[in-house]
Amino acid sequence: MTEKKGAYIIQALRKKWIAHSILSDLLFSMGPAFLFSIILNKLFEITLWSIPGACLAIFLLLLFIRSSWKVKDTTIAQLLNQDYPQLQESSGLLLKDYSSLNILEQLQHHKTEVALSSLPAPLHTAKRLNKALAVSSVLLTAGFILYYTPIRIKHNLPPANTHLTNVQPSAEKILPQLADARIIIKPPAYTSQQKREQDQFNLSVEEGSMVNWQLNTTLPAKNIKFIFNDSLSVALKPTDSSHISWRLDKTFSSPGFYQLAIDGNLSELYKIEIIRDQPPVIHIQSPEPYTTIDFGEPQKVLMRLEMTDDYGIQDAYISTTIASGSGEGVKFKERKIALPGFAAGKTQYQLQKLLSLPESGMQPGDELYFFITATDNRQQESRSDIYIINLPDTADLMSVEGLANSLNVKPEYFRSQRQIIIETEQLLKDKDTLSMEAFRYRSNNLGIDQKMLRLRYGKFLGEEDEPGETGSENRDELQDPANFSNAEKLKEAFTDQHDKAEDATFFEPGIKKQLKATLTEMWNAELPLRTFKPQEALPFEYKALRLLKDLQQKTRAYVAKTNSKTTPIDLQKRLTGDLSKITEPKSQKDIQQNEDPQNPIREALGTLEQLKLSGNTNNISPQSLRRANILLNEKAVEHPSLYLPAVQAMRRITSAFQAEKGITKNDIITVEIAFQKILQAPSPLPSAGKTSTRQSISEQYFINLNRSEP
Repeated sequence: MTEKKGAYIIQALRKKWIAHSILSDLLFSMGPAFLFSIILNKLFEITLWSIPGACLAIFLLLLFIRSSWKVKDTTIAQLLNQDYPQLQESSGLLLKDYSSLNILEQLQHHKTEVALSSLPAPLHTAKRLNKALAVSSVLLTAGFILYYTPIRIKHNLPPANTHLTNVQPSAEKILPQLADARIIIKPPAYTSQQKREQDQFNLSVEEGSMVNWQLNTTLPAKNIKFIFNDSLSVALKPTDSSHISWRLDKTFSSPGFYQLAIDGNLSELYKIEIIRDQPPVIHIQSPEPYTTIDFGEPQKVLMRLEMTDDYGIQDAYISTTIASGSGEGVKFKERKIALPGFAAGKTQYQLQKLLSLPESGMQPGDELYFFITATDNRQQESRSDIYIINLPDTADLMSVEGLANSLNVKPEYFRSQRQIIIETEQLLKDKDTLSMEAFRYRSNNLGIDQKMLRLRYGKFLGEEDEPGETGSENRDELQDPANFSNAEKLKEAFTDQHDKAEDATFFEPGIKKQLKATLTEMWNAELPLRTFKPQEALPFEYKALRLLKDLQQKTRAYVAKTNSKTTPIDLQKRLTGDLSKITEPKSQKDIQQNEDPQNPIREALGTLEQLKLSGNTNNISPQSLRRANILLNEKAVEHPSLYLPAVQAMRRITSAFQAEKGITKNDIITVEIAFQKILQAPSPLPSAGKTSTRQSISEQYFINLNRSEP
């Protein structure tokens, strides 16, 4: 145990070295982080909460650069040999196994161990901490001095997006004659909200709310009234004989603004914002807008929907209509189905309903149309889109009616798919009377027929062979060693020579997509037939047949019969070449340009620019400002929060015109911003367009069609 005392001392020194190195890195990071954060705060007004983050970033950077945890025992032994000559550069012997040393090395090991034990403070690790503490103290002191120095750099930057930023209204001002105000807002019953009180004149109320003002004046007043939208004056009624307390009740259904007038003294403008009640929102998550239930699939559809409303939904249900029959014998059956789990009064719903088609009375060949109807507490009704569920009739799919009519594409292929279905159903009927070998033989033959049919349809998509297969000749050529790494042979074997297979046809993209889906269903039917499971193949066969019949209907061409009477030919004028009565077509149209209703705003903007440059009202007419002020008031009634500050600024400008006083630039800028929001792009003036000398038949058709309209 005594032979390992020197190794223990070196290991302890290594741990102490690592701990002091990490602590010195932490001290080194505190000073620069604090000083850097103070500088950023003075320059860019960045909060001082960034100091811990900056300190952590610098600490991790120093820790990664120095990597003090990677120091090994041999490195500590080398440092001891450099700093202490009495160790005779033999510290490395203390790390070796004592039993593996010779006699001279054991003697030197013992001597070095005694010398190392007598050292007072090996490696002087505390010096690293003293240096880090001194540097950090200096930087922290400099940071504190800079923080308490009254220096702050202001950036006079222009506001960005001036025309897109709403002007923030100043604090609400009241008349000095008014002692206090109490405003009670009673929301309508459909909101299910309690009444609330406020002392601010700016209102934001629900549509149909009743607002009650209760005002107290400092002195008795003769007349108090509200002026709504600069047009309607409503007088308040005193509630006592001293004429100090006044009140008024009014219901609001539209936005606007108003003013308070006490004995002729007018207050500033206050806004009235209306919170509209939105109709319910219905989102059907499943099924798809058009769903087809193929043969063999469960005749059930899971409907999942989400409904939301701002104040609550009162009623919701499913409206279904079943259409059965064909031609003139179509019958409709309507029904309303309740939504399970629906409880009136909530604002958000996540509901689902399993629609069972047999329970609804649907038969093969019928279609189900359904939509969701929701009514909120204010009796606002919303309806979703109409969704369709189709239940095909297998008897109609098996009929051959219509195959010989009109344009028929690939009739023998339709009959082949139908024949495969007939033989599959016959095989299932004869299963009990057949042996296992005969049953498997017939099932496998049906799979082969399905494959041949699939390959024949694949030719219409440009597939000349089984997908993924190559010709035998190409395979033989590829096996020839002489054609090793021959790119041309590889291209001939695995690519088409004419073009891509999918693009080498004349079909439209929609028809090609449906034909690909048909091939997929044929492949899905072929696999169960090859594995002797014809019952599982039957649904895929029916779906492939349905897709083929839909494809047949898409490829039909219908031409309507028309009877037209032509003017009899005058044989005396025939072949004379007389073109005197054939004139060049001309188009003449009188265009009357009406005055743009926004011209007063454009003129007012020019007047405001003159005021901004001159700074006084001399030689400037306020007529354009008065006309534009009418349009500004109309916009303020619709959107008081946006345009009310501009209305107040416009009033100060017009008052300055009357008193011949100076106008502040802030008022001019506020009004200009509001006018620029109101302005719209002017309609283009008529001008000669670039027309070609020759027009196509379609262009001439639309020109004549527009000319014939009244």
